[in-house]
Amino acid sequence: MSRAKIFTLLLLAVFIITSGFGCKFNPFSREPELHQNITLEYWGVWDTPAQLKALIDDYNVSHPTITVRYRNFRYEEYERELLEAWADDRGPDVFAIPATWIKKYEPRLEPMPTSYRIPVYELQGTVRPEQVTVLREFRGLSANDIRTRYVPAVYDNVVLNNQIYGLPYSLDTLVTFYNRDMLDRAGIPEPVFDFFDLVEQAPRLTLATEGNRIIQSAVALGGTDNIPRFFDIFSSIMLQNGVQVKGNSFQPLTDRDSADRLAQVFTFYTDFARPGRASYSWNKELDNAFELFASGRLAYFFGYSYHADELRRRGTAFNWGINNFPQTRGAQGTKYYTNYWVNVVAKKSNNREAAWNFIQSTSASDKVNLYLEPNKKPTALRSLVNQQLADPDTAVFASQVLTADSWYNGYNIEVAELYLKETIEGLLSGEMILDRDGSVLNLFVNRINQTYRQP
Repeated sequence: MSRAKIFTLLLLAVFIITSGFGCKFNPFSREPELHQNITLEYWGVWDTPAQLKALIDDYNVSHPTITVRYRNFRYEEYERELLEAWADDRGPDVFAIPATWIKKYEPRLEPMPTSYRIPVYELQGTVRPEQVTVLREFRGLSANDIRTRYVPAVYDNVVLNNQIYGLPYSLDTLVTFYNRDMLDRAGIPEPVFDFFDLVEQAPRLTLATEGNRIIQSAVALGGTDNIPRFFDIFSSIMLQNGVQVKGNSFQPLTDRDSADRLAQVFTFYTDFARPGRASYSWNKELDNAFELFASGRLAYFFGYSYHADELRRRGTAFNWGINNFPQTRGAQGTKYYTNYWVNVVAKKSNNREAAWNFIQSTSASDKVNLYLEPNKKPTALRSLVNQQLADPDTAVFASQVLTADSWYNGYNIEVAELYLKETIEGLLSGEMILDRDGSVLNLFVNRINQTYRQP
């Protein structure tokens, strides 16, 4: 073949490759904007960058055009930072919020799309496989996927009008922390399993002066400000005692039995802070309950997995353990309370599909363990429950997730917590009395229902 013919064929080959004929082999030729490098801003509170590093690094490696940058804030400043950032159009693409905030934030959230396309790395070729970037289509999860893959509480919180507004990495539940050394000294061989046990043990574990100054406490119950998550503890007792609190409005008084049980829950809870009662163990002069437990002066503390993290970090001088949250003796089944955070996508984000891909990908069972295992966090996925039951650090939490629940379905959980706080303190001070006309309960219910009205 002459040099002229060879040269002509080479020119023809170059023309074909660089012409429109070659475009069908380029996955980005028709939509070049999907091939642009983007950075997802991810904001949260409790998780540190170190806790999320392995999960984010793994995602960054497999998604060549997407970089995720995480930043965490103090809880007290978080909402203000979000609102100010959105006002200046510099807010995050992905951010974490408590599951109870979803209705409140719904106008600011982008629900999960039914499908989307994202550039990813893929090995191609059989003789010499090469890593190439391809545009892959992903299917978003359906409401039924949430019901089948996640424990029941997740569906109740993240699905609104058949659309998915967030996904959790973890689902935390309220458990019992106990001081094994204090129980041994009191001659108590096992921690409490139900509230009857707690009432029976309280006098044996609480040490108080004649002036009712508590030196050592059996349990942090009955108070408000100095008991972390008192709202959750009270809520758990309500749920397991059959108070009708779930729904699109707060109506525990429409059923007479439910109304009676609500009154009994208030009485039971506040009795632990009433001098003269057999269960008296708490008052407002005591230190924060977690600090009291960490110092070895509290036998029982009700808390979450992050409290276990803090106790391990401090290296307490006493032996402590974790048990299931106490139940009401004779109740049908078990009920536990959950309080957890979900990752959501901002409606103002310019990278909503990539943001949802990040959440969906990192929440999946084959990836989320990069976060769960090193951080000893309880799972929200059904498929990982048995695995966590075999781990002593997560076993108690994992044993509770399938029957965990919450009840608040309004738009302002902080105000609802304030109303419960004021009712408990009013009962303890004597300014409020649970009399037969039900005025205190009616006031409490009416105030909570105010937070169910859409702003």
